[in-house]
Amino acid sequence: MYKAIIFDLDHTLLDYDRSETDAMQLTIRQHGLEQEERWTWGRFRETFGPINWMYWSERNERRLTIHQVLEYSFRDTFIRLGHSDADPSALARTYWDHFCSLCHFEDGARELLGDLHGNRKLAVISNGIGEGQRRRTASGDILKLFDAFIVSDEVGYWKPDRNIFEIALSELGANRSEVLYVGDSLKDDYAGARAADIDFCLYNRSGASLEEHVSPRYVVRRIGDIRSIALGGAITGP
Repeated sequence: MYKAIIFDLDHTLLDYDRSETDAMQLTIRQHGLEQEERWTWGRFRETFGPINWMYWSERNERRLTIHQVLEYSFRDTFIRLGHSDADPSALARTYWDHFCSLCHFEDGARELLGDLHGNRKLAVISNGIGEGQRRRTASGDILKLFDAFIVSDEVGYWKPDRNIFEIALSELGANRSEVLYVGDSLKDDYAGARAADIDFCLYNRSGASLEEHVSPRYVVRRIGDIRSIALGGAITGP
């Protein structure tokens, strides 16, 4: 029986895409950019997305802050779109404030945490930004439910490095055999749990096929199905 359940945050407990979209729409409207000639959401999203991913992927190597990632992403996007009057620094501040105030859950996640709280120790391991993850979960009134809240930029390790899992185990006071880790990413979550020798449950919402060498202990398509695994009576296997 598991004594502690550790969760990834974005795309596992929280609907990151919805929060990102809502925060971006609020930001663009607040700065009046929808009134610009030739403005379309489609052009903006297809331009901003790859640029933002590039800066986000390089943030550790280049030692970029989240504000710099966002500022440079807005700057390059609006240069390409021909909106040179936009203030990328102001847009970055507005977006980040909106994003940190939003907490949209994956279907069933809030109810799952409520059921597990008090019955199992709960923790988070996230590769996100500490300020954002703490503010968002506080906004959703779930930060208080976790016995450990481990964010990569605060501890200096990023999944799949086993060290970030070791920190969580230490804070929980749990043995690895007593812990289940739940996440959506094979690259970060599955690989990290394997490196730390912790049982892993893949949240495979899309039902994507898994390669033969990928063998998580459990696979669920609904996050609420973690309930039976965490509290007993689950069926093993992908």
